Amino acid sequence: MNLLDRYIVREHIGPFFFSISLIMFLFTLNLALRMLGRIVGQGLDAMVIFEFFYLNLAWILTLAVPMGVLVATLMAFGRMAGDREIVAIRGAGVGIVRMIRPVFLAALVVAGFSLYFQDQILPDMNHRNKLLTSSIRRKKPNVVLREGIFTRDLPKQTLLVKGIHPNSDLLNDVTIFDESDPSEPSTVIADSGRLIYVDTLGMYQFRLFSGEIHQMKRNEPEGYEILRFDRALFRIDSPDQLLQRSDQGYRGDRELSLAGLNARIADLRERNNPERYERTINRYLVEYHKKWAISAAALVFVLIGAPLGVKLTHGGLGVSGPLAVFFFLLYWSFLIGGENLADRGMLPPALSMWAANILLTISGLFLIRRETRQHSTLRLPWQKKYAQPADTRGWSSLSQQEIDAFAQAEHEKVNAVYTPDLRQDLPSSDGDYRDQA
Repeated sequence: MNLLDRYIVREHIGPFFFSISLIMFLFTLNLALRMLGRIVGQGLDAMVIFEFFYLNLAWILTLAVPMGVLVATLMAFGRMAGDREIVAIRGAGVGIVRMIRPVFLAALVVAGFSLYFQDQILPDMNHRNKLLTSSIRRKKPNVVLREGIFTRDLPKQTLLVKGIHPNSDLLNDVTIFDESDPSEPSTVIADSGRLIYVDTLGMYQFRLFSGEIHQMKRNEPEGYEILRFDRALFRIDSPDQLLQRSDQGYRGDRELSLAGLNARIADLRERNNPERYERTINRYLVEYHKKWAISAAALVFVLIGAPLGVKLTHGGLGVSGPLAVFFFLLYWSFLIGGENLADRGMLPPALSMWAANILLTISGLFLIRRETRQHSTLRLPWQKKYAQPADTRGWSSLSQQEIDAFAQAEHEKVNAVYTPDLRQDLPSSDGDYRDQA
């Protein structure tokens, strides 16, 4: 790499790590706001809480890397364009394709790291996160309670809660399906209640208010009992008095490496009637192509970010940030929508995962080709013009006719100074000066 290549790459390093740190902080903050209140105060050890957030950093980093490349490309080229360095580089005969080359090679290294991370590290961390979450559920069901969703994490109990008070552990409109005695299933309905886990007793305690107990016996279908209560205490024995962790379990599609996904796909295709497993095969194929597509997004975002960056007159985060968010949301919408369509068999898995990359690559090549033919600047709606409209650092507010009239007037001034009579007065030996005049 020559001096120019090193300079361009060095301009990207700072914005790249800054944007990744900022993106990971925002994602982690969003996760903390959603889950911290459900985890803290449940009697979990501080190291367990720390491990929960640490394991979730894996998928956050996977999303942050390609978005960081896009932000860094926009910021670096935007800063160089704003300081007129792009003009100087063009004046030296260096085109935009030559300027993109070192950044593209650096993005290739980033894409390789992203693929390695998704293949070797992300599946294991996703698997450990699932095991940890399952262990927390067994001991602290309040962590995973969702309004209007059946919860089966209590031993031999199915719980349905219609409402959860945001500032306390009070549950509203509670329904419990008790399956502890198969011969006498019962259903408990209560207006409200609280669910806690008592470490010293090794059991759950469910305090319910204003409810009914409906019970029937399978061997006596004609018998049906209803018991009404104002207050009731239900105790559910649990063998897990401490947080117990499992080190193994079935791995889902997001917990497998590329080799593991290929093995699962080959195994399903070799079975009898592979059509029965078509949706499962599609799900594995989607995950397989997703790893490659997200890694290649680092290269795609260079192609789309560089020509947009050289059009900007400022490369700050306030300018590049909204642009990066727009393109990343567009990319992620295609990815999520394609995944749903592929899982249903409505779109081939490969096309569903690579559609966003193909679209943005075509758009980036179009912008690069246009930039090589005609250089122009881009002013975003939230950017302000400078106070002096004729300032070369900003955008002129003069119309093209006014600019032409101004140029014509300056031309006439020059002709008025350097008249033909003045030219004749110059000595013949000073031909060079006469030509300059």
